[in-house]
Amino acid sequence: MKTAHHRSILLLLLAVSLIWGCSPVSEPTETALSTARPSITATSTALPTLSASATPTITATPLPLNGQQTRYFIDVNIDYYNRFVTASSRAMYTNKSNHAINEMVFIVYPAIFQAVYTRSVEFGDGTPIENFYWESHRMVIPLAQPLQPGETIEIVHNYDLYMPERGGVFSHSGKQLNLSYWFPFIPPYDAEKGWIAHEISANNSTFIGEYLVFEPADYSVALTFSDRRENFKIAAPAKAKEQDGVITYQLELARTFTLSISDQFTVVERQVGETTIQSITFNEHASVADTVADVAVQAFSLYSELYGPYGRDLLTVAEFNSDIGMEFDGIIFLSPYFYNLYPGNPRSNIHVYTAHEIAHQWFFGIVGNDQAMEPWLDEAFATYSERLFYERFYQDHLDWYWENYVTGHNPHGKIDITIYFGGDLFEYRDIVYRNGALFLHDLRAQMGDEVFFNFIQAYVNKNRHQIATSADFFSLLDDYADSDLSPLIEDYFSLSPTS
Repeated sequence: MKTAHHRSILLLLLAVSLIWGCSPVSEPTETALSTARPSITATSTALPTLSASATPTITATPLPLNGQQTRYFIDVNIDYYNRFVTASSRAMYTNKSNHAINEMVFIVYPAIFQAVYTRSVEFGDGTPIENFYWESHRMVIPLAQPLQPGETIEIVHNYDLYMPERGGVFSHSGKQLNLSYWFPFIPPYDAEKGWIAHEISANNSTFIGEYLVFEPADYSVALTFSDRRENFKIAAPAKAKEQDGVITYQLELARTFTLSISDQFTVVERQVGETTIQSITFNEHASVADTVADVAVQAFSLYSELYGPYGRDLLTVAEFNSDIGMEFDGIIFLSPYFYNLYPGNPRSNIHVYTAHEIAHQWFFGIVGNDQAMEPWLDEAFATYSERLFYERFYQDHLDWYWENYVTGHNPHGKIDITIYFGGDLFEYRDIVYRNGALFLHDLRAQMGDEVFFNFIQAYVNKNRHQIATSADFFSLLDDYADSDLSPLIEDYFSLSPTS
């Protein structure tokens, strides 16, 4: 099979209990935090208001993916208290390349935890598929007739999930069920590289970075409960409709569809224009739910201004039982540690990581990238967005943030590494997140605020619903730069931007 992935040992993966996410617990180096609870009223600063300039005008693609995005139709029944999920997922995939495809590949993430039982796989007309085989957690389906450019294939998976008792993005902790990467999904296909289906990177039994790559897809999900529907609240990336015990969701052009369900949730809502922002916490942290909602509104409003419209009617911020923060399309997860350690003021992980994960709605959700091979393209942006958040709303705490979360860690190293670079988790974070943020900060200083922010907004607009590359970034940068950026780029990158 022609794939673009790195090999690793599955037994090692099965032994790892925690998936490394976007933002881990990171206690600031300064420990003497005030316990007083001042008002979190925003303070205004001079981040630029974008205006028209002589720089090139970028026109958005009128029809993303030429209207050929994959469509998933998922029926799922949840037996919450028995940690059991029954599902049927129908995928309609169109070959968007100019090459025939000889085999289909599905990523089956629950297979990593030996948590899935495949009852059957069949074509859309009901013909059984029996010749599929496994490569790690990828299901490979050879095609008797190659899928020609422009042709569509329909494949149905019927399966059961035995939810692992653990914390994390795919788990049942006893107080919460998290369904992330929970259905078989199709990775991007490249005519030269084949299926973009990487392996997990691990160092000392700890996962390094994120390895999955997603195309935007349309989702239609119908959810039912075996019993006790009245007990549960659902954190979701789209607004629900419920009738006769069936809860339905529609989400278009999204990279993921993720749910979190609990009988111990408190929900707080805010409205920003046409978007509802939900702050969902465990009941014991209900006192922090309003703070998270307020911070989310601030970050969302700022990024909508700087990066462009969000374009959805819901954004959910949910507490989940792990020690990381994690982004998904339309929903983000925050660790209970952030809530437990909230000091009552803006010098908190609540502020930093809510700002970080919401930025991923633009740099992951709207603009995708290969998170394994070019992780700086989303993590550096999300980390630098933390600084922009503090510049706009908490300038009195900006120096504290910048020193304790970025410069005080003395980040260094070329930022165009992959998750397979061979170092440990702390090196990875210092290089990709922190030094990546320093690159963007230095780039901004050299370009000037107006040109820099016009460039970033153009980058988002041009690559909306795409999988952007470093080459895309630097190609557009050439159109906006009015000075020689090569010394700066050489400081932060080991490879030529066009390579």
